[in-house]
Amino acid sequence: MGKFAQTGKRRTRELFESGLVLLNGSVAEGKELIGRFDHVELRGEIVQARTRRVAILNKPSGVVSATVDEEHPTVIDLIDEPWAVELHLAGRLDRYTTGLMVLTNDSDFSESLTEPEMKVGKRYLVTVDGAITPEVMEAFERGIWFAKEKMTTTPAKVVLIREDQCRLTIYEGKHHQVKRMFAGFELKVTALHREAVGGIELPEDLAAGEWRLLDPEG
Repeated sequence: MGKFAQTGKRRTRELFESGLVLLNGSVAEGKELIGRFDHVELRGEIVQARTRRVAILNKPSGVVSATVDEEHPTVIDLIDEPWAVELHLAGRLDRYTTGLMVLTNDSDFSESLTEPEMKVGKRYLVTVDGAITPEVMEAFERGIWFAKEKMTTTPAKVVLIREDQCRLTIYEGKHHQVKRMFAGFELKVTALHREAVGGIELPEDLAAGEWRLLDPEG
């Protein structure tokens, strides 16, 4: 908090003890931990008033998972709000992969979804150009060795919908991971759509290109 930092620790303590600081509308006692999204006033002047935002978006094909791109529209471009520039991506999708994306200005929340040790499941609807055999499903459920990263994937969950389509839940976010998993069995992914990230589901009524704010704690 810049203004308080400039006053020094002693002066800051005096300000809190004088009752001149309001924290989220109440007089601060000086013992509270002030977070980056708390509303802080000093002598009636707003010192901090940053709003925490989490948005979910149904990414269309052709839109890139980036905040800025000189050649293609980005997911940020789809959120026509002045505060959209504050957002960052909690995970990415390939340009032609569709479905759920989470964008936020809360780094703690995005890390809870993307940090590898969190093992957050990401569920995809996958269509391929051949048959998803029991052999493929069993291999995915055991874990797939990726030589490039020198790691074996966490056992995935596979639900067969029809011969060439399944719902696949993975727990990493390696580059082109789903496509690489199927490529190991000479299957090409022809359509890839993300339906969920952890407990966040893509709403059925959220059309491609649309977004809405989400309260992840609600």
